[in-house]
Amino acid sequence: MMMRRILFGAALAAALPSVAMAATEGFYVGAGAGGNWTRDADLSSYPTATTGLKETFKSGGIGDVSIGYGTPTGLRAELEFAWRWRNAIKDTESGTPALRGLGGKTSSIAFMGNGLYDIKTGTAFTPYLGLGAGVAQVRQSLNGASDKDWVFAYQGIVGASYAVSDAVAVTLDYRYFATLDPEFTLGPVTSKGEYRNHTVLAGLRYSFGAPQRPMTATPVATAPAPMAQAQSEYQVFFDWDKAAITPTSDKIIGDAAAAAGKERPVNIQVIGHTDTSGSPAYNQRLSMRRAEAVKRALIARGTPASLVSIEGKGESQLMVSTGPNVREPSNRRAQILIRVQ
Repeated sequence: MMMRRILFGAALAAALPSVAMAATEGFYVGAGAGGNWTRDADLSSYPTATTGLKETFKSGGIGDVSIGYGTPTGLRAELEFAWRWRNAIKDTESGTPALRGLGGKTSSIAFMGNGLYDIKTGTAFTPYLGLGAGVAQVRQSLNGASDKDWVFAYQGIVGASYAVSDAVAVTLDYRYFATLDPEFTLGPVTSKGEYRNHTVLAGLRYSFGAPQRPMTATPVATAPAPMAQAQSEYQVFFDWDKAAITPTSDKIIGDAAAAAGKERPVNIQVIGHTDTSGSPAYNQRLSMRRAEAVKRALIARGTPASLVSIEGKGESQLMVSTGPNVREPSNRRAQILIRVQ
């Protein structure tokens, strides 16, 4: 039943429309649930090592919550709390007849620090990889006796997210979670066991770094608006999926700043654009980043910040008309419009 629910959630995520890019930037929170399968474990007792046994487990569940921060490069760091429960002991095997067929269960709570990397695809679908380390409290009950131990824990993560909006993504991943061998005092002897798990986890992630509606600064006029205005235009081009200023673009921005300094500008408007190789929501954010980069470069060359307004058009105003998902260099641009008296 648990696996059917997980697979249903994955199918639902795949059927949702591509309305946003799945890249996570800024702070985010997440929560998930799924299935957990604890691997067979060997318990060895001491000082009498001959009383060891092997445990096999039934499937159990997992729930987790997390908080993290994503960077534009795709790297993410997060803190996670996870609870694995209800892994009942299916059977026990031992050379000691009294230790065969015992009942019990195992569970754990874990506090993990995870490092992850989102692999950008230019779509709402984003695979990711990760590693984690932390501490876990492993609890073991066997034939009526129970004990717990805090031990070092680690995990590997492989998964994918699907953005259903600019702020919300559905996630599905596999995790291999294990610890150093915990020790339990179960009856008259102390036992050291193994704790290794395969986990499938489905969840939701909410990003607080979702883009805001572009704000255009009010142009500042140095004099009453004339009957007619002259306008100069400069075009700055960018590499694919980038907002960094290239050396060629830097020279064009310098020319625009010099021209604005010689005139009496009413305002300078910077309008960012993209090609169609990405979702509209992602391209809107990228066009704003390009406009912001050009504004910073103009200010660095002495242009008053109060004279510069920015706007992002995304893929809505193509210089060269194309179909969807086309990497057209001429459309990866920002316009600098200088209006003077």
